[in-house]
Amino acid sequence: MNVPAAARDFLAAMERRYACKLYDGARLSPEIEAYILECGRLSPSSFGLEPWTFIANHPGGPVREAMFEACFAQDAVKTAGLVVAILVRRAASYDPDSAFVLERAERFPGGHPVFRADYIGYWQFLKDEGRLEEWARAQTYIAAANMMTGAAFAGVDSCAIEGYKEESILSALDADPSSWRVGLVAVFGRKAEERREKIRTSASALIQYRD
Repeated sequence: MNVPAAARDFLAAMERRYACKLYDGARLSPEIEAYILECGRLSPSSFGLEPWTFIANHPGGPVREAMFEACFAQDAVKTAGLVVAILVRRAASYDPDSAFVLERAERFPGGHPVFRADYIGYWQFLKDEGRLEEWARAQTYIAAANMMTGAAFAGVDSCAIEGYKEESILSALDADPSSWRVGLVAVFGRKAEERREKIRTSASALIQYRD
């Protein structure tokens, strides 16, 4: 493949990664944890609003036990060295004149007035379609994917967890359900199982060009 070496390394990490369901229970080093979370923080988000917050959790405490139960007692959640719940704000936060949007918008050239003029049409479309929270939650998958691929680069296994009781997760994390939703839960650690074969449909079956 005639691509840069770094690109080949990226694909190798993609090939290596799989949905690990059982971990050795050991915490990751602080440096690796910070690196994985930085992969999430640097991820792109619609309009640069970064609608998320990342709540990290280590094994052995009552919060982990509560999250394990909230995720239908999945071994991956129980045994992972690091569990990250990605929460997103509720629909009201995305109002063009909300305190949240004002704070985020002030970082951009022209500040809130310029940002608002660009943003308000899309916000109105999402609001009319009832899709504001769906739009926000979908972005957590971008952050989670970057974190999981970044972890694979560092030799760390991972899995995305979509099976959970949302109210129980929010309760475990002391997050107000009127302000927050769970976007996704992602777990990271060192595998304690045989690596499974990666199964993917062929490129020829999935990719089309329409020029």
